[in-house]
Amino acid sequence: MVLLIDNDDVARLLTVENVMRALDDAYLDLDKGLTANRPRTFTSAPISKGRFVANTHEGILATKGAYDIRIVTHASRRPAQGETVGAYQHGDLNVSLDMLYDIESGDLLAIMHDGYLQKMRVQATNAIAARYMARTSAKVMALIGSGWQASAAIEAMRFVRPIEDIRVYSRTPEHRYAFADRMQEQYPEMRVRAVDSAQEAVAGADLVVAATNSKVPVCKGEWIEKGMHLTGVLPNEFDLEAYQKADYIVIFNRLHGRDYTLSRGPEEVPLETPPHAPLLKDAPEIADLVSGKAPGRFDDEQITIFANGGHGWGVDGGPGYGIQFTAMARLVYDLARERGLGKELPLAWFQQDIHS
Repeated sequence: MVLLIDNDDVARLLTVENVMRALDDAYLDLDKGLTANRPRTFTSAPISKGRFVANTHEGILATKGAYDIRIVTHASRRPAQGETVGAYQHGDLNVSLDMLYDIESGDLLAIMHDGYLQKMRVQATNAIAARYMARTSAKVMALIGSGWQASAAIEAMRFVRPIEDIRVYSRTPEHRYAFADRMQEQYPEMRVRAVDSAQEAVAGADLVVAATNSKVPVCKGEWIEKGMHLTGVLPNEFDLEAYQKADYIVIFNRLHGRDYTLSRGPEEVPLETPPHAPLLKDAPEIADLVSGKAPGRFDDEQITIFANGGHGWGVDGGPGYGIQFTAMARLVYDLARERGLGKELPLAWFQQDIHS
């Protein structure tokens, strides 16, 4: 049987702890040469309303006997007046799936929603880096953003550091206040409050976490103080001065993505290298932290940055590891089998007796 696993079941199964463990194991296998990985690939074409984009990753974990392909499809609209790039438009429903295969038999094991999986993957990765790079005494967290990734950022960082105070800033006041109230109710042992500016959130913080979809900096280097650890989601959330002030930078990876496009147009997101890219030239990768090849924080005065967004999407450093999705899909599948979750579909529906 093939398991069909939706986001509700994925959310029941994944925790920061088991996701971090699965990713740690994947990075150690990567270091040992026991993985195969294809980083992010974009395939796109113009359509009537803008541009169709398919975003895929693939990876094999030999020790888990698993191969996974992750496929996300969406459309981006043409730029509105005054815009340079059209925003992604998923519509009410988003097609974002992981398909997990057994590498011994070649059989399909599961098809699963990867919305919640993706959210946990990003923030657990940030938490793994913070485990090595943030001060062990870090108690105050600045959170810039109050959307989809922000709640997972709190859950992940509190798992690796003794967070007591969280200041939240996002552009829309009603969003940040509602988010802070919701998180305060969820985490009564901590103080969670909305503030009126990103600078106010950052002042005196131990951790600065950006969780936005911004293509321009949301945190300025002039606000950064000794001992801070910075991390985010996208390449440009911290400005060039922030990277210049950093004493130690670790990047996600140096993998080159692929971009296949039919008739690139003004509605397409440009593949730009951000200004801080030269500062990442010799930076170690997160797998180097986990394997012990690269050190963590040297002292409490250091300013450290984990550049999860790398050099930029589709250019260098941002494409991601397909093995991350393999590790998490295998984890979800094994737990779903163990706990009787998911809907069973006949494997015969996905098999054929015609060989290519």
